[in-house]
Amino acid sequence: MTMTVAMLLSCDTFESFFGDVLKLDRERYLATYRNDWSWYYARGLLENGIKPILYIPSLGDGGLHETDTGISVRFLPVANWYKPLAGLRRAFRATRWSLYAQERVNAMSFLGPLREALAADGASLLYSQEYWNGRFDHLVHRVSVPVVAADHGGLAQGVVQWFKGAAMRRAAMLHCQTPDECSQVNAFGGRTHLQPNSCDTAQFFPDPTAVRTKTILTVARLTDKQKRTSDLIRAMTKLSKDWTLDIVGTGPDQQMLATLAIELGVADRVHFHGFQPRDAVRTFVRQCGVYAMPSFNEGVCLALLEAMACGASVVASRIRAFTPLISHGENGHLIPVGNPDAIATAVEAAWQNRDALGQAAVATVQARYDSKTLFAKLAASIRTSVRDGGIDASLAGMEAGAVV
Repeated sequence: MTMTVAMLLSCDTFESFFGDVLKLDRERYLATYRNDWSWYYARGLLENGIKPILYIPSLGDGGLHETDTGISVRFLPVANWYKPLAGLRRAFRATRWSLYAQERVNAMSFLGPLREALAADGASLLYSQEYWNGRFDHLVHRVSVPVVAADHGGLAQGVVQWFKGAAMRRAAMLHCQTPDECSQVNAFGGRTHLQPNSCDTAQFFPDPTAVRTKTILTVARLTDKQKRTSDLIRAMTKLSKDWTLDIVGTGPDQQMLATLAIELGVADRVHFHGFQPRDAVRTFVRQCGVYAMPSFNEGVCLALLEAMACGASVVASRIRAFTPLISHGENGHLIPVGNPDAIATAVEAAWQNRDALGQAAVATVQARYDSKTLFAKLAASIRTSVRDGGIDASLAGMEAGAVV
């Protein structure tokens, strides 16, 4: 019998992220959107004999929807009482305590539909995106199937941690992207499995006929607090006028970034391309002169892996997720967060040594981050979590509705 796994996306509602940030309605999402971790992971599980269903809280009606990929999507309707609170999401972010409370209240709003869906779908396990938020702390104690939660770029710093020990010990397994993250989770008593993001090297590989030009490329959701795309625009003022910047992606800060480019006098060299399908992204990374990702925080970023797999010379911030991936000066360049001068210097160095850096980047991804290998490990870990349940004996008697 094929195992079914429910994969819960970490967003308040479909409308708050995919609608407000990415400007997608349900129809377009179901028909065309395939470009984030959830679709990559779901496809990897499917290829390893596990049936994934993406679960997304929603302000609209629920329901299970099939797609042309063989991956199903189920929308979980939030309770009516929560809907007036959805518009106050930004206000809740004022403090870590108010944010934590909002995340737990959000989890309460779709807990009933979540339990019903797990039963209706015959799900053997709930895979929850992120474990540093209040949503995970609430749900892990309140569903009847084993819970695996994963690191997809969340940070421990600045979040409420009072309930993490109980929540992490309750989880069947916690998937971490880096060894440092594993150590942090182990300190709370959680069981860890090292599971970085991966790249489909059968689709992303160098094109020997492509001609690279003096273009910086970044592929990112345009939320500047995290992605710091504004640092790239500022770096353009330090580079000669034959450099251009291609920005692929969309998000709430696009207009702010476009205005910044005008104010700095580089708007004619900064090009916004919006959301692009995977084939188009592959063309961009095969042709760029340097791929840059100056983010404040990330998981082992899919877009960066794909750029490296295609032989791009890369510049990335020196953060926990990128230091295991990039050896400075060998397969890319690392720069401090928030330093446009350092970005400009690194871009020039990466361009001058682009062939050697690109070849080393390809070798790194093929040897350590190939999706075929890593998704087989993911599937094996999930099967183990279902088999063992993963819950400490001291917690085995806790009922699904227990208060923590």
